[in-house]
Amino acid sequence: MRDDTTRFLCGAAHRDEEFADSAIREYLVEATRSIPRSPGVNAGAVLREAVAARTRRKVRDAVLLVLAVAVLFAGSGTLLGLWLLIALTVALGTGARAGLGQRVRRASPHVRGPLALGSVAGGIALLFVLYKLTDEFSASSSYERYYEEYEQQSGGGAIAVVIIGIALIFAVLLADRVITWLLMTKSFRRAHFRTGRPEEELWRNEWKFRQAGHSNYAEALALYPIDDDEPDDPDEAQVIVYHGYRPFVGSGVMFEPWSMALPLKPAEEKTGAPLPGFALPELYEHLTAELVKTGRSPSLSPGHRLRGLKTGDRVVISSIELIDHIDDDEARIVLPDKDHSPETAVGRSVVDDLIARPMEWMRYFRSFQVETWDRDVVVSAYLTFGLDEEMLYVEWTPCILYPIQARHREIDVLPEQSMRPFNEAIVDLLKFPATLPKRFATAVGWMNPIHQAENTFVAARYGASISLRELASENQVDNYFQLTDVERYIKVLESRLLRTMGEFLQSKGISVTEFMEQAMQVTNNNVHITGPVISSNIATAGKARTGSTKVGTAKES
Repeated sequence: MRDDTTRFLCGAAHRDEEFADSAIREYLVEATRSIPRSPGVNAGAVLREAVAARTRRKVRDAVLLVLAVAVLFAGSGTLLGLWLLIALTVALGTGARAGLGQRVRRASPHVRGPLALGSVAGGIALLFVLYKLTDEFSASSSYERYYEEYEQQSGGGAIAVVIIGIALIFAVLLADRVITWLLMTKSFRRAHFRTGRPEEELWRNEWKFRQAGHSNYAEALALYPIDDDEPDDPDEAQVIVYHGYRPFVGSGVMFEPWSMALPLKPAEEKTGAPLPGFALPELYEHLTAELVKTGRSPSLSPGHRLRGLKTGDRVVISSIELIDHIDDDEARIVLPDKDHSPETAVGRSVVDDLIARPMEWMRYFRSFQVETWDRDVVVSAYLTFGLDEEMLYVEWTPCILYPIQARHREIDVLPEQSMRPFNEAIVDLLKFPATLPKRFATAVGWMNPIHQAENTFVAARYGASISLRELASENQVDNYFQLTDVERYIKVLESRLLRTMGEFLQSKGISVTEFMEQAMQVTNNNVHITGPVISSNIATAGKARTGSTKVGTAKES
């Protein structure tokens, strides 16, 4: 199965400033944050490109600011005012086109401060330009007289500074566009892409740009080696510490979860006889063994993807409640050192204890995951049970991880030889004055950890809210086949789960009459409930399943 996810996200780090900054802020700034897994993503490689991209942008905009100050003092008010008018017009035009079809995100607190400072600096520069314009117009009664006085006062030196300054600004903008283009069309092409430095570079100084700024985050990046391909220990459970509402961070959006509560009664022919008991670990293992068999036939799943069904143990913890119970013995298992991130895995003894005695803030799930469409779409499902002598509780939560955004995937169709970087640099030059506040924010921007007062603990510093893959994912599938495949995998797994559960209960001498009634509602999708409403012991969230997944048209370049 081809794996392009890492490659596309590396490209996104250089083309999308918001993605790169969000990745650094989520993964590298908070030393105590639990990091979610991203299926098919080499987090170390993506984060290194994000750091290099941010460093390149900061150097670029710092140089541009120095040049802008020189032009500001040397240029005439008329020239600067005209350039600003053109910049605003071009910025409005290109900004409107770029914003079509893209999700709008609110700026984070880390961005608002530098952006506010940039706006203040831009306002001061604007006042300076207006002062120059007013002074020039008030000092001249006619255009001819003003032109003669300006030539006498400014001389050739000021004009030369303006010309050289603008030329250097264009050179910096063009160099930045060319470097980005070389990365997209050479370094991140499928045939040439490497996460580690090879013996021979694809273009001059390639790895100087790809490794820029790594020393500033050396300690944090060391936690994400690019060659970490070790499989999970089967005797351990992966720990997910989440912050917010979504517990299964890294798995995408929840897709029609359901639950049922089943009374355990003996079968009719064994009425009055004691029920043979069973333990939940036995039920988990039996179901897992049967669901893994689902992928035996290649005709059941396109590309025989169900053959690669992955299973695992997950311990899911709320960061807010983890902090609330930070001194409890259970919390120390997950967070032994409050100055470091939570443990990434816990042992079998912790899993067995949670299966038998789940806590409100720490729970166990058995996970099932299918990677499909060359890992563009990932279907995950999380299963958990509750049991006593008279009742069995079942909770099933499918999740969908959608494809990478189309604009990040277009790097494969960009031509190696093109005038596009030059044209983009021209546009950048025209709208340059309007971008000064944002460039100021980039040049002087900082990323500080969330403030935590002494002897206090902030939940957001420990829990994850989004994964690398989710930062750049679409909110819909690309085509009809992907939609039907999502339906296929979830329904096949659900059907196998329910049938195996029924057979297991029947083998234990338990009546399955009510179980079959409730299972019929799940498989026939007859429960269409919005909100926390329960019908016939089956609870669902969201709209009807067929309306839960949207289909989009992939952008063409």
